[in-house]
Amino acid sequence: MPLTEGQRKALLELRAQASDDIPDDIRACVEMAPPLSTPFPLLDHSVLKKPERVPIFYYSLRSEDHTQCAPEDTKVIFYIHGGGNISGHPTDVQYTTLLATILRALATGEGNSVPCIIIAPCYRLSTIPENTFPAALQDILAAYDFVIGQGYKASNITIAGDSAGGNHAVVLTHLALQSNRPSPVGVIVFAPASIQSYENLSEHAKAQADNDLRPLSRYQRASSAYIGNTGFAPTDPLISGSFIAFTASWPRTLILAGTGDQLIDGSRELEKRLAALKRPVELVEYDECPHLWWLAMSIFTEEIRDAVQRVARFVLG
Repeated sequence: MPLTEGQRKALLELRAQASDDIPDDIRACVEMAPPLSTPFPLLDHSVLKKPERVPIFYYSLRSEDHTQCAPEDTKVIFYIHGGGNISGHPTDVQYTTLLATILRALATGEGNSVPCIIIAPCYRLSTIPENTFPAALQDILAAYDFVIGQGYKASNITIAGDSAGGNHAVVLTHLALQSNRPSPVGVIVFAPASIQSYENLSEHAKAQADNDLRPLSRYQRASSAYIGNTGFAPTDPLISGSFIAFTASWPRTLILAGTGDQLIDGSRELEKRLAALKRPVELVEYDECPHLWWLAMSIFTEEIRDAVQRVARFVLG
């Protein structure tokens, strides 16, 4: 049965709620972006879901007074969380820990003389049929439009994300380029799940079954839930970002992956395609790290420290 308006409102209110897991030195607030009002690029209107408002979480260091800074002078990381499109929230403790670590690295980064914030949309999850593809993309694009409309300059915006959110980061950049929206200055992805088909895994990816933290079947179920009964193929470029027809206007890109990840093919394919176009792209692989390593701060301490420093240099460079 379709959701009632009351059920929709209740779910939206849940998405707009922040957890209590915000580090003490981080200021967090939430704003509501209006539903996507412009035509969705590259998709027929008939396949779109009902537009909804989108909660957007803003993170900054308490030590930095952003009230005195104009949006156009602010460096922004537009961060899209992962979770296989069936779980995750920008204020989950693993994300607030990671994003706080990135903000601290930005504040102490060499040559940093501008304020930095992280803006994270809370998009619809594919846990019910009404929220399958392309609901998440509609929300993410609406959030991006809202941020641009607030006066933040695309030339200061880096689109970032991890796993499923990394895939969305790639697709969002493509949508911005294809719809003549202001395009971001860069893209950063942690192990993007940018190949949602699992039939042709490389031999290396297959060999990571015992190293990864989750069985391949879990990734497959998440992908199936995201696509739903839409009829779209898992290899469609808007579902698997590594298969986009990249162009020479693609912004510089940083890919951070682990060699113990069954989904590493997405990272390598993305790097290969961008390098073939001679686009500025860097793939950093951390030895034997499984999928989700970037969220396990106490286990992969050195790898995360290195990755966060690379993120800071990329954003500030």
